[in-house]
Amino acid sequence: MKTIIVATDFSASALNAARYAASLSKQLNLRQIVLYHSYELPIATEIPFPEYQDDHALHEKSIASLLNLKSAIADFYAEDTLITMATDDSPITAGLDLLSKQYPESFVAIGITGKSRGLTALIGSNTISIVKHSKIPVLVVPNESNYSMIKNVVLSCDLKDVTKCSPVLTIKEFVHALNAKLFLLNVDHNEAQHFNPDTIAEQYNLHTLWDDETPEYHYTDNPDISLGIMEFAKQQQSGIVIIIAKTYGFFEGLFHKSVTRKLALNTQLPLLILKEEQI
Repeated sequence: MKTIIVATDFSASALNAARYAASLSKQLNLRQIVLYHSYELPIATEIPFPEYQDDHALHEKSIASLLNLKSAIADFYAEDTLITMATDDSPITAGLDLLSKQYPESFVAIGITGKSRGLTALIGSNTISIVKHSKIPVLVVPNESNYSMIKNVVLSCDLKDVTKCSPVLTIKEFVHALNAKLFLLNVDHNEAQHFNPDTIAEQYNLHTLWDDETPEYHYTDNPDISLGIMEFAKQQQSGIVIIIAKTYGFFEGLFHKSVTRKLALNTQLPLLILKEEQI
């Protein structure tokens, strides 16, 4: 990863995400941040963006707001960091896809808000869309996340198709750049009842992929996967939790309203969400 693309709607939660991303860029030794705003479809609704009939006026207003954002996060990134501003009237996912091609080896940082009820309030309807449809990694930063040096990273993994789906290289490079310790966590419930012969093979594959990183392997029994992940991450004083969104069903389960509510209420940890690798 070489570039952080900060997607913003100029809300308080988006500002917090931008500050977090700027601070993270220093630890990752990244020297390029792109501040991006889609003025056709704002990312969240915490602060509605003013409506303008003239496209040029919208563009100029967006640039002015991005300049203000740049100033607001100036104390958080390294002095030699290149800050680029981008704005257009594309749908947010389309705009991010174009930027990801323009800036290879990038990831998106986005905030979440939780001021009203329902799933869209918890993580934002456009956050859901971005994670679902964007191919690049997405860092979801909760409202209350305050950056501190990241020393430990938790990777949540199931034991299905381990070698086929894990974006191993991306995760290893990310952890190396942080100079952090890696914890691999599998959360299950009533493992003895759900045990099947494939489990041993998948555990072997897991060790084959990750043993060279000297991680710690942990297996936790918890009927609530989200709480199991976050309780473990809190115990290990993890700075970031990495989740691999393998399938549509997996993603929907992770971001089901009740699960997401617990994630939002029980942790201030950012989630780095990666897609499965296509083979």
